[in-house]
This record gives sequence, C-alpha cells and structure tokens, in this order.
Amino acid sequence: MKSDPVVGNQSGLALVLTLLTISFLVAITVQLMITIDRQVSVSTAQREQVRLDSMVLAGLNLARASLLADQNENTFDSPHDSWAAFDRERIKTLGGDVDLKVTVTDLSGRLQVNALGDAKKEKYREVWKRFLLSGRFAVADENEADALLDALSDWVDKDDEELTHGAEESYYQSLTPHYSCRNDKMATPGELLLVKGMTSAIVYGDREHKGIIHYITVVGDDGKINLNTAALPVLQALSDDMTEKLAQEMIDFREDPQHHEALKDHTWYRQVSGFPLTLDLGSDLWVVTSNNFEIRASAAIEQYSRTGTGTLLRAANQEQTLLFWKIE
Repeated sequence: MKSDPVVGNQSGLALVLTLLTISFLVAITVQLMITIDRQVSVSTAQREQVRLDSMVLAGLNLARASLLADQNENTFDSPHDSWAAFDRERIKTLGGDVDLKVTVTDLSGRLQVNALGDAKKEKYREVWKRFLLSGRFAVADENEADALLDALSDWVDKDDEELTHGAEESYYQSLTPHYSCRNDKMATPGELLLVKGMTSAIVYGDREHKGIIHYITVVGDDGKINLNTAALPVLQALSDDMTEKLAQEMIDFREDPQHHEALKDHTWYRQVSGFPLTLDLGSDLWVVTSNNFEIRASAAIEQYSRTGTGTLLRAANQEQTLLFWKIE
C-alpha cells in the first residue's frame, strides 16, 4: 500500500515548523539571557560606583580631619605630620574589600605662578629665574628665562602694560586661533601652555628635561615657600650659593625624625652639618607653615575604580575651604 504524499509533505512541514519554532524560542531565550546579563552588569557597575564614590568622599574627609588635627598639635608643617603619610594598612581596614588610598601634597612648598603678577616681588622673581635656569628644564638661557617670566607676569597681572619681553592682549589676539590674555590669576596649571614662549617640553618635560609642572602651583599668590616641604629644585633656587648637594642635605636633615622640633623655626637650615655660615636665606619668602594642599583619594575594587582630586585652603583660624573637587 502506497503512502499518501500529501500526508508525508504535511508531516515534513510540521517538523520544519517545529524546528523553526524551537530555534526562534532558543534565540529569544539567548537574547533575553544576554539582556539580563548586561542589565545585571550595569546594575553591578552602578552599585560599585556609588560605593566607591562614598569611599572617595570618606578619603577626602579623612584628609580634612587630619589637616585639622595637625593644626591642634603644632604650629608648623613638615614631612612628619600625620597628613603627610597616611598609614595604608589602617586605611585599608576602613574600606573593607575596597582598596582606599589617600595622599595629601603640600602646595605651599611649590612656586606660585600667580605671585609673579606683583611687580614688587623682585626677590621672588629671582628665585623663579634660578629655578628655570637650573639645567633641569628645557629653558636654554637667561634671555629665554627673562622672556618667560615677563610673559607669565603679563598673563597674571591685571593691567595691559606689556613688559619688555612679555605679551598682553594684542599679542594673543594676533595669533591663529586668537584668544584673550588672562590678566588675572591663572586657574589651572595646564593654562601655562597658553602663555607666550611656554612649550610642552618646559611644562611637562621631555626625554632630556623635567617638567616645571611638578614644582609649581596656581593656588596662592603671597609668594611664601615652606622650607619644610619644598622639593630639591625649589630649595636650590633659594640662593645663588645653594648647590644641589646642599639642598639634598637640607632634605635629609628635615626628614630625620630627630629633627622634627627644629623645623618649627625657618632658620633650622643653619643646623645642617656643613651649611655655610655666610649663606643667609633671609626670611622674606621662607616660612614653615602651609595653607594650600592638594588632596587625592582613590578607591578600587576588582575592575572598578574612582579617584577624587582637589585643592584645599586651610586658614590659620582652622577654617577649611575646598577650592576644587572632582571625581573621575
């Protein structure tokens, strides 16, 4: 007996339809699983981000509390203060499985760009000039150093009177593309690249030179430098008679815990072994207290991380002003 071809075709068609339906359902299931997995991943990332942001803010508050406590403990700032070196193991216990790191940098030990806007600070300009001509930076000679300092002064002062080698509004408007001269306090270190004569090699360094950005700040304009926290290139620029060796000996002295109490007086450098008696750093620019700080707090867990950076002004009356804060 022969089979009915119509019935056979219908059975085959039904099988094909069944397979297509199953394939469709499998595809939908797989897509649904992918969507759910993606949503779970996004939800996890958002949850961890909120958690890390909270830890970053905790790091900021920890730094602020440490800076406040330091003012209650003593009247000077040095590498031995609690804010200068947080105990990483103790901080780690605060975050549980979150790796929290907090660092505070004393900006009062750096050279202030905005102090160059005051023409009366001639001695401060001399420090800057020695700094630029130290051989560490991509500044060729005295003429270039003078030109850079004139341009920096014109950029941050409030008038439109151009110094000998400087530049004011007319110069910057003649450029392509043109832009305006700040004629006010510099807002960010990166703004240095807008100033006449400033190059990336000078600001950030190159293969042969360091960048000045590691030793300058746009916070503060009183021209005061904390001898207790200034880096070697800044210390060496304090006098024509300062050598790199002598500057390093000053750093070694102040980092010795036995000399902590000596750092309360800005003349402590005279106690450095072998320091020339004829070398007087004076007292016009050098201090042992700090007002401006950079705070950096980072939190990480597995593949997620968040970092907050900012600058803080700490007044003598213990008031704190957060000048800038950003979390990335």
